[in-house]
Amino acid sequence: MKRARDSRGEKDRISSLSDHLIHLIMSFLTAQEAVRTCILPKRWKNLWTTLPFLDFDLSKFEYEGEFYDSEPEFGEPEPQINKCMRFRDFVSTTLLLRQASELHTFRLSCREMSSSPMYNIFVRSCILYAVKHSPQVLNINFSIDCPLSLGIFTCGSLVDVSLYCRTSVHKIKAIKLPCLRRLYLKETYINQDFIDKLFSGSPVLEFLHLENCGTEFSTLNSQSLKYLEIQCYCWVDTTDKRMELINTPNLLSFCYSICPYAMGHNMHLQMQNLTSASINSYLPYNFRSNILIGVSNVQNLNLSGEEIKALLENELSNCPEFSNLKDLSVDGLCLICHSNLLAYFLNHCPNLEELSLHHRDCFSPEKVHGNVELLKITPFKGKRLEKVEVKFVGAGKHFPRVMRYLQDITEESGAQINVTSLYDSYRGIDILE
Repeated sequence: MKRARDSRGEKDRISSLSDHLIHLIMSFLTAQEAVRTCILPKRWKNLWTTLPFLDFDLSKFEYEGEFYDSEPEFGEPEPQINKCMRFRDFVSTTLLLRQASELHTFRLSCREMSSSPMYNIFVRSCILYAVKHSPQVLNINFSIDCPLSLGIFTCGSLVDVSLYCRTSVHKIKAIKLPCLRRLYLKETYINQDFIDKLFSGSPVLEFLHLENCGTEFSTLNSQSLKYLEIQCYCWVDTTDKRMELINTPNLLSFCYSICPYAMGHNMHLQMQNLTSASINSYLPYNFRSNILIGVSNVQNLNLSGEEIKALLENELSNCPEFSNLKDLSVDGLCLICHSNLLAYFLNHCPNLEELSLHHRDCFSPEKVHGNVELLKITPFKGKRLEKVEVKFVGAGKHFPRVMRYLQDITEESGAQINVTSLYDSYRGIDILE
């Protein structure tokens, strides 16, 4: 058997690898880069035609600036039109010349394309091609008006699906995804009917990410979910629907960015096995959410957001015991104005070992609402605290008060305090004066 050699007569070890291993190497390339390997020695000439990993990304697409005899789309510069057309032709030709073998991964990213019948047909044909070849991983990213009822939600081979598409899935008739374990949806507008069909038709779904997918659903029930991320930044009240119940008894990790028009008052979280939670709060004062009760079993908790103070104040009268909590991160509180509020919450975390605080100065002195001032608050004495990390944002003059506060809460445990200043102006300040 003839050995492949390079120009110096040395053995070409890469070319001697099996097709499977070379395909794995080529999986790190875009489709355009993979096709270019055909100019390498004969061994590589047709390898790209059986590549099970196809990555078409318009933002990374290289072309020589050829011009087409066509009118530019409204508001879009002619060079961009030329690039989009060349990209469309490249993808179509690649799929046409590719051998009829199954796909493992298909990725199409073309958000720069404008919405037009020509590009709509192109995106539809790409999705239909991908679904026909039984991929395990499907990643679609576009901004044009194209329906997703093209077999995606009945493709039984899919394990991992990511859809970043400004379109609706309200009219999906059926969902049959027996192998699906991970689903990422962004700006893909869903409703209660879709949610119900999703969990009934995806029995092994473990990871779900919903980002700006609308608020047209009120309940979420799943026995299989282990990781749930919901981000909804809805600042206009456009629907009567509110998130009222999340019933995921086997959930391990929960990330939730809350806004007032995405969830209902007294929302219930049923997550008995939850170990980690991250809550990013944009709820106003007097908006009762019961969110802390729902995550009170966690070992790791991150609280952040512009209105984290309001979240803590709203839950004061019904604050649960966080007996399992060992690692707490709080981002957004002023440790000068809200030290009592934080102390009250910390007193419900008796087994806390690590505390991370991101201090932000108030622009003006604030008075806490509700009954915070009326509470008899015992200073927090973290007996099990081992480490306190503090990031400091604001006027350097408050360093001494913040440090004294930190020394008070670590007095009994002797925990190590690490302070990071995010402004050069803090350098040289004696924070213990």
